Amino acid sequence: MPPPPQQPPPSIPLIAIGITRPHALATSTALTGSPYHLAAVLDLTETPSAYQFSPQNLGAVLWALHPRPLGLVTGTAVSSQDLEGIKPVWEEYVRDALEVDGGKGCWVKLSDWHATTGPPPPGWEKEILRQLDEVFR
Repeated sequence: MPPPPQQPPPSIPLIAIGITRPHALATSTALTGSPYHLAAVLDLTETPSAYQFSPQNLGAVLWALHPRPLGLVTGTAVSSQDLEGIKPVWEEYVRDALEVDGGKGCWVKLSDWHATTGPPPPGWEKEILRQLDEVFR
């Protein structure tokens, strides 16, 4: 018999990927007063190269954190090539970790909402919450 569906934790953990750590951490301001919190951050340029975003590092973070992250937010500076590298890692994690436990995941790609690289336009905070709320509320 399959396990009962897992209820989301009271605060839903997310991972953010951005050009620098401060840019990725800016996501936390959008989450104030919401049921979401930033559990981890990966950046593209600031940390030593071995620890910057890579599909392998993302996989390690996803599988290591407890409670399991249920959401992923990628900023507008994340290239289409990096997004292609993220896709199989995220899909495997959702399929093999979250769905097995009866859960679901949400990937907010700000680049889908704002196709130009660089700083996102005003309203990016509301867009993150809108997409997360569509899945978790």
